[in-house]
Amino acid sequence: MAAPQFLPIPNNIHALACEAISRRIGRLPFTRNDVEITEGLIGVTLECLNAEVKRTLPLCAASRDTGFLTGLGECLSERLGSDQGAAAPVIAEVLVSAGLAKPAEVLDAATHTQMRGIRLLSAWTWHIASGDMLPCDGTCSSGGKTDAWLAQCPICRTGILSRVTGKRLFGVPPADYYLDCSHCGAKFIPEKDRFRLVSIAHISDPHWRQYLNSCRKSDDWAALVHEEKPVRPASRIATSRYRMAPKKADIIIPQPVAVHRPVKPARPVEGVPVSFSTLKDGSLVVTGTTKTLYFRPVKLRFLRGVRHDLFSQSQRTVQQALEAPVFADVKPLFVREYLRYLPLRLGPVTEELQKKNDPLFPQLLNRYGDEDFGSFTLQNEDLTHKKGLLIVYVQGKLCHVAGCHSSYADLVDRTFGNITADKCYRDGDETACRINSLVTAFRSIPVIWLHELSDDTAIDAAVFDLRSRYLQVTAASQ
Repeated sequence: MAAPQFLPIPNNIHALACEAISRRIGRLPFTRNDVEITEGLIGVTLECLNAEVKRTLPLCAASRDTGFLTGLGECLSERLGSDQGAAAPVIAEVLVSAGLAKPAEVLDAATHTQMRGIRLLSAWTWHIASGDMLPCDGTCSSGGKTDAWLAQCPICRTGILSRVTGKRLFGVPPADYYLDCSHCGAKFIPEKDRFRLVSIAHISDPHWRQYLNSCRKSDDWAALVHEEKPVRPASRIATSRYRMAPKKADIIIPQPVAVHRPVKPARPVEGVPVSFSTLKDGSLVVTGTTKTLYFRPVKLRFLRGVRHDLFSQSQRTVQQALEAPVFADVKPLFVREYLRYLPLRLGPVTEELQKKNDPLFPQLLNRYGDEDFGSFTLQNEDLTHKKGLLIVYVQGKLCHVAGCHSSYADLVDRTFGNITADKCYRDGDETACRINSLVTAFRSIPVIWLHELSDDTAIDAAVFDLRSRYLQVTAASQ
């Protein structure tokens, strides 16, 4: 029997499959039954299933003397170079739960017994001429424009649209499923052969507000992807609440007076004005009370685009959030005004209050909870395991001084660079939100500066020295 041909999985299908699993099962990578589910394991499993004529494999190997196809576990072991027999039923369960595959019964020709197997759904298959197209999951036709409707969100033209089942949108009549953009969060609900746009990232956007609540065929939505993109500022980063002074060498191109959504009121950078000297290598010379320290600028790797209204993604209920002590003053007002909202998810409820300009909205978030956030890590891996001092210095203002006793990866990558929806609320992490929004707003210039120290006592002494000298006025806010 001819050996199966393992066609590499197209990038877009792989990305959408991982996105579907992250949304419906858990954020990748995660562990289930002592098996680590990673993007690599998902890609290899899909390639193994797609290589079979019937897109079907038994979970374990069938009788060898019949020349029957091997099992999924044996196929994964051969591809990955290690024993994956225990991983086969686990990854199969994940694919079935995420809607990428379905259980199947496979007949062993030698013993005439039925074996448990898994079949890849036709929407997630590909062939040698598929290119980099996205799978059609029954919501689109086979035309190129309709594929673009799923491959590129017509609202932000950055994210991909994935099908969400088993969930209900706040304030929208129940539907069997809806389409959700992985980047801007735009949501479409099906109505016969059409799709209605029921939510956009920013309702105040004049350009896309005209499409809100409109019902169009998928081909019509796909056509919007190919239209000329409306004139907008070069990036949301340059139009955040923080004012970024242009460099002298920059050419300032005046923005046309065309329609684009109102920008949030600019908020000046909060910090203490300080003039630090700069060396030829770009280091900052920071003079303390007892010694002079030299801070190096940090290069960051940004992992995704800017995330707007991140607080709207909170999954806990309003009731669960209001149990926190910091909401003691808000809870009586909320119970009195919005008692019916208590069992609902906190994120959509907060977003609804924002759209209504309800005075309770700012009382739920911390001071920086409705800023724009990014996801970033240290670009220099040699710094990840080191520790010492960290300062946030931008536009001639010292905004934050912190000591790092574990590793810079813990402080920068996992604390400042990874803002979750719940961190945006009053019981979250206001400092992390503030620094992340600063880094996101000024991502083109150094914002975070490091000075390496190995002695914990020296780190504490240096932090106390710098805060006492430079941050006396804002010590309470640090």
